[in-house]
Amino acid sequence: MKPVENPSAGAGATATLARWMAGLRLEDLPPEVVEHVKCCLIDTLACGLGGRRTADADALVALSRRTGGTGGTGGTHTIFGEAQDFGLLQAAQANRVLINILDYDDTVIGTGHMSSVAVAAALAIGEQVQADGRALLTALALAYEMPLRLRLAVNPTLEAFRANFERVDSGVHFCATVATARLLGLDATGMADALGLTGHLRPWHVTSPPMSTHGMSRWFKITQGDTVVAGMQAALLAQQGIEGDRTIFDQDRCYAAHVGSDRYDSAPLERGREGEYLLLGIGFKAQPCCRHISAFADALAKLRDEHGVDLPSLARVRVLAHMWTHENLAIVHPQHMIGAQFSMAHALAMVMLGLPPGPAWYSEEALFGQQARALRERVEMVHDAQAQRHYDVEKRYAGTIEVQTEGGGHLRSHVGAPKGAAGWPFTEQDHRDKLFALAEQARLSRARTQRLWNLLRHVERLADVRELTALLVPG
Repeated sequence: MKPVENPSAGAGATATLARWMAGLRLEDLPPEVVEHVKCCLIDTLACGLGGRRTADADALVALSRRTGGTGGTGGTHTIFGEAQDFGLLQAAQANRVLINILDYDDTVIGTGHMSSVAVAAALAIGEQVQADGRALLTALALAYEMPLRLRLAVNPTLEAFRANFERVDSGVHFCATVATARLLGLDATGMADALGLTGHLRPWHVTSPPMSTHGMSRWFKITQGDTVVAGMQAALLAQQGIEGDRTIFDQDRCYAAHVGSDRYDSAPLERGREGEYLLLGIGFKAQPCCRHISAFADALAKLRDEHGVDLPSLARVRVLAHMWTHENLAIVHPQHMIGAQFSMAHALAMVMLGLPPGPAWYSEEALFGQQARALRERVEMVHDAQAQRHYDVEKRYAGTIEVQTEGGGHLRSHVGAPKGAAGWPFTEQDHRDKLFALAEQARLSRARTQRLWNLLRHVERLADVRELTALLVPG
């Protein structure tokens, strides 16, 4: 077979995208982009530390030990909270799951969870190549931006979005490919090969209706780790000279058909450093649950904080939801942690109880205690046309609830965006508080967490990623 032309000389979308990603420098990025990437890294490491202290994580780490060893990769790779030497792909896979296992990690509307894939890949490869902080930040910025531009390129109509498009974690396997390729130092040709190899992976359709009846599988997030493995393998193969489809995103190739979209415009992939960076839309979570629940939890907390409502005494909580939330998050009595993360009733019951966000939401008492059960049964969801408009047209998560008090009174609460989103951003103190709270769950000392915080705030000065990963394990 005749070799495909070197993309460094090409004019198509794939070649243009590959050249930009291979040549970008940290100083090319706007300061606000670099700062947002730092915040994503801080939040992601906090979630990974908190996720380690769950029963499902114990099972995953035990499996990693049983199948462990470096596998000839030539280096030590860290799993959150574990000092043992793990293999490259094994560590990335486990960390991907631990970051997301509480559903507390950052997300962006239309795409889903990106950092759990991008950071897991970057830490594993970064340890192997001894990457510095500048390389880490640049790789993560690209790992976020490229899939978001691809999502904009394949932007489906509402009809296709609901019928055929993969609505959950769309394109996030490219996060692993891009982070790995960049830290390996692939040139434009290698970058195009890596993208082409990943692009032929079949999209992983994680939505399995009717979730309202059956809920989520308990091991749903354990198996999710394969997303990062496949994405990384594409870049590792490209490093060995294995060719990928170097024109996969070109306009005439119709990549949209592969992902179930009904339209495609390659322009977002060709603009390089010009225009707004889409990664600035990545938002953080104040609660460990599905993002579609967050704004409603904030609206409920608003009644307590601003109006002094005694939440456990509420007689009824009515949730005005858009269609996907109404259809998929209505299970009332989940039987395990993962199911509870996709239960509107459970999350609002935890807010009513005033439990601190994190593993406490998924204790035996929180899941099966009589008080929590009674509070969940007071929550009902109805489909609401205005909520549908917020999501479909305005592209934002908003939350409106109506409550009935014990005395028969009625109150209404609305938030236009959940805490951590663009309309209500996290402050530096919010990021610090979340890191310290979840690091304590992982049994890191306060002094060690302070060292981690100081390092992350100035991560561009980091000489070797291994200095960072060493702090993810209790001293």
